[in-house]
Amino acid sequence: MQPLDTRIPAVLLRIDRNPFHHGTLGAVRSLGRAGVEVHLVADDRRSPVQRSRHLHRMHAPPMPGASLAEVAAV
Repeated sequence: MQPLDTRIPAVLLRIDRNPFHHGTLGAVRSLGRAGVEVHLVADDRRSPVQRSRHLHRMHAPPMPGASLAEVAAV
């Protein structure tokens, strides 16, 4: 297995509406501990993952029916 290139940030897309989805938190923690800058696209600001010290920034998802340019801007 090749080592992670920590110069490239990770963008996680969480589509599960369960704010306590632990898979997302585990991914953020694992990547963050490895030195990767982690961004999360999710619409629930109540989630415990938003308080993780390993999360660099949380982004709001585009509105349904958004154009490709709007999706890429996120």
